[in-house]
Amino acid sequence: MKKTIALFILGSMILTGCPDHEVIPAPQPKVELSAKFTGTINGTGIELTENVEGFSLEASKVKTIQPSPTPSTAIYYADFKSGQTLTSMKLNLGSLSFDASVNNQDPLLAVFNAFFTTNNNPIYSYQAASGFEVIYRDNLGQVFRSNPTLSGIPATVAFTNIVQESDNSGDYSKFSCAFNCTVFNVADSTPVNITNAVYKGWFKR
Repeated sequence: MKKTIALFILGSMILTGCPDHEVIPAPQPKVELSAKFTGTINGTGIELTENVEGFSLEASKVKTIQPSPTPSTAIYYADFKSGQTLTSMKLNLGSLSFDASVNNQDPLLAVFNAFFTTNNNPIYSYQAASGFEVIYRDNLGQVFRSNPTLSGIPATVAFTNIVQESDNSGDYSKFSCAFNCTVFNVADSTPVNITNAVYKGWFKR
């Protein structure tokens, strides 16, 4: 009887086999992105924070593709805006030169990264054709743009904490940008002074 029981248990173990082990996939890298703007606009302090009152950063670019060996160019935009208010703050930086015949008409990651790390004190440039531009929209929807051909307070800009990170959603250049400048109403050139501004955000390749 004992022998029969032992054989039954052994047979059950053979039939059951070892339990399957759950395969846990390796964690995927995830870039942590956060955006914020603080500054004084015509004497009034303003603060815009990601996920507060609907604010979020939209990163984009515009490329001008040329046949090789003529360099192609890209201008990068970081637009901090909300669907709940007309107020927004946008920083533009250009232009990166690259060979469009390489990497499916996008700059190589090393070229993208080097462009931002070597442009920490860019000049102001209209439409960011060869430097830095600020576009501010107030709560009435009026648009104000920096313009180096018009006079205003001394314009300064400094990018710091420039970090390149990548994940499955793309390649990013994270930054903190401090600036002072005058922006001008695109309709009638009315000036607005922006001082002690700090913009934390990112550009996307």
